[in-house]
Amino acid sequence: MNEYKTSDLYFAAYLQTAGCTLKRTEKTGNRVFFIFEYQPLLDDLKLQYFNGEAKVKAQPYAASIKNLKSLTHQVMSA
Repeated sequence: MNEYKTSDLYFAAYLQTAGCTLKRTEKTGNRVFFIFEYQPLLDDLKLQYFNGEAKVKAQPYAASIKNLKSLTHQVMSA
C-alpha cells in the first residue's frame, strides 16, 4: 500500500512539517485519521519522532498543528 495512516495529530503535524504529503483524512467513529502518501523517508521520520530525535522548525510545526486541528473539527462536524 502506498499510504501511511495515523490518528496522532502531533505526529501528523510533524510528518507534514518534515515534508510528507497529506493525501486526505478519514473519519472512523470519533477518530479522524490523517492519510499520508507513503515514502521510504517516513520510516526514518517515525523512528526519529518516537525516539525524541526529531528536528523540525518550531513555527511551521505549530502552524501545522493549528491547521490539522481546524481540519479535524471540519471533518468531525461534517
